Amino acid sequence: MHTWKDAWAIFMKDLRIDRLYLLWNVIFMVYMGVMLSIMFQPRVEENLLIHPTVDFLMLLLFPLIGFYFSRRSFNYFKEDSYTQMLLFYRTLPIPVSTIIKSRLIQLFTAILFNGLILFATIYFLSNVFDLKLSLEQYIAFALTWIGFSLAVNGVYIYLELTCKGRTYLWATFLIVIVSVLVSIVVSLYGGSLFKISLNLSRGYGLLSPLMWGALAGGLLILGLLSGATRRKLVRRDLIR
Repeated sequence: MHTWKDAWAIFMKDLRIDRLYLLWNVIFMVYMGVMLSIMFQPRVEENLLIHPTVDFLMLLLFPLIGFYFSRRSFNYFKEDSYTQMLLFYRTLPIPVSTIIKSRLIQLFTAILFNGLILFATIYFLSNVFDLKLSLEQYIAFALTWIGFSLAVNGVYIYLELTCKGRTYLWATFLIVIVSVLVSIVVSLYGGSLFKISLNLSRGYGLLSPLMWGALAGGLLILGLLSGATRRKLVRRDLIR
């Protein structure tokens, strides 16, 4: 219990230091919502089978709801800020389990904060474009992609806490390349990740098997990667 209390203390301390950056979160999430809502126009939706760019944008952008903008996130490459943070925590000393829990708290609060702004913006503007999706169906759609975001953020947390800033940067580029390849391959086989998730949400609502599968899979991957992060972080040499 004490580790969770300490983890909350670390999270709240970071949030107070970077509270002005929350404004950038709001601006960026609204911008993303405006841009992505265009995809919900009926005439655009009908062209998705030959439009892998749509899938790529969703694979790339939806995981960003798990991040808060901060000085640390902006300077991770130039200053290797995450490694410097870990060095500081190790001198206090703060247990590795507390650091992991603090990062998970940050992830889930960011998903709640950013997700509400992003998905509310998309839903409002998409209704302007005559979106034929009930609120229940739309919630199923949003939860499906939140499940995917949990899995990808597990990867980001692992890279963030176990790698140097330069390695983290190159791994991020690799994630972008993989997103492009997945989008192209799915399109070549006549599919669309966006359309599949949308149709299943329309057909099943909150009983969508894809939604529950994505949430269960996302939480499972996040849990496994959090454990791997903890084990590697215990052994990591932060000086090299």
